[in-house]
Amino acid sequence: MTEIITPEMQQIKVMIAQTVAKREILKREMQEWYEKYPDQKFENLNKLIITDSVLSELDSHYKRLWDSNNAKSSA
Repeated sequence: MTEIITPEMQQIKVMIAQTVAKREILKREMQEWYEKYPDQKFENLNKLIITDSVLSELDSHYKRLWDSNNAKSSA
């Protein structure tokens, strides 16, 4: 079976990689924040939550496209 990756899917893969990189930076910042200020709320928590949400949506969209383009060839 040959996997079909459309240009849109390739673009989403790039966006996923960029979002994962952003998420990793925020997670490192959060770890450093709580080491310095253990009793305070992380100042960029909302950015991390939004980034997680964006990543989830991108992943779901990619899966829908993959299923749509590849389900036929695996049947």
